[in-house]
Amino acid sequence: MASGTAETGTLDVAIIGAGLCGLRLATLLQPSGARIGVFEARARSGGRVLTVADGAIDLGPTWFWPRNQPRMTQLVAELGLPGVLQHDDGRALYHDRADQPPRTVAAADLHGGAQRIDGGMARLAAALAERLPAGTVRLQHRLRALARRDDHVELAIECEAETVAVRARQVVLALPPRLVDETLRFTPALPAPLCAAMRETPTWMASAAKAAMQYPAAFWRAAGHSGNAFIRHPQAVLCEIFDVCGPDGGPAALAGFFDLDPAQRRLLAPHLPRLLRGQFAQLFGPAAAAGTLHQYDWAEDPLTCAALDRDEPVTVHPLYGDARLTAPQWDGRLLLGGSETAARSGGYLEGALEAAARLAGQIIPPARFPNGASGARHVMTGMPA
Repeated sequence: MASGTAETGTLDVAIIGAGLCGLRLATLLQPSGARIGVFEARARSGGRVLTVADGAIDLGPTWFWPRNQPRMTQLVAELGLPGVLQHDDGRALYHDRADQPPRTVAAADLHGGAQRIDGGMARLAAALAERLPAGTVRLQHRLRALARRDDHVELAIECEAETVAVRARQVVLALPPRLVDETLRFTPALPAPLCAAMRETPTWMASAAKAAMQYPAAFWRAAGHSGNAFIRHPQAVLCEIFDVCGPDGGPAALAGFFDLDPAQRRLLAPHLPRLLRGQFAQLFGPAAAAGTLHQYDWAEDPLTCAALDRDEPVTVHPLYGDARLTAPQWDGRLLLGGSETAARSGGYLEGALEAAARLAGQIIPPARFPNGASGARHVMTGMPA
């Protein structure tokens, strides 16, 4: 590592990334007594979870589905977080001609029983972080390089103006695989098949963008609209809009996904606020143009979107579960995580929790890991598989 670094001591487990996978893994390991550090490049925890407007609007993951996402459903209940059933009255607006008004169409069970968290998904990340001892999560610590040593892994982590040298017996990279391949230096280099698998694994929604409008009241409900809308004409800025009001309609907001690709959004950036307000008004009337606008472009976030994700936007959910991504490296001292490594529900919050459970079963107890011995088949006592 570079000279002039600061030494922080040796951890049992260093987790890189304070998204849902990294935070959940830390809470699963915490009862074991292992010395854990969670390092996050951002100034906040949550990763792709991003809640704005005082908890009213999620510009990252918005929903979980109790029908088929048991880990999320159990965790939300365990943390005592109130769920909000997605507002859905069986109707939606459909707009396929810019020169004509939208029409109302039937849309039964549109959201499949989806729920949001009252106050936003950021409450999920915050609740997990609060379960960890003070100082476990270290924000604005960005990993740059890893080196394999005899009995530990040495990490070079940027923090403000210095590089901190961190030693850990095991390291978990709870990051999108493409970002691992694109941004980190490994000594020795990782196997070529693993690097290929990382490059071949798209980061779900990494090239997406969302916009939302916040209002004093849900006027569209009073006018007989569900808030659901699908836009399919060539001039569309957003392709789908939905109601994201809190319980009983307040706080009131509409949100939607951009129909423009990253290059188009960058080109039109100065005009997007006007275009967005115009599209909301075209669907729901003049009052819809007068709200407070929020938007976030994940393709412009270098801690989420790799160059391959930006250059090759994915609109159809990929097939995840590449076994090359879940095999321990460096005699069990290096593990890959993140939602895209999950065999089921990859890319979703549910997948992040599945990956955390799998990683907890791959962590090696310190007593089984002396002097660089492998012991990779042993798991931390009491950890769920």
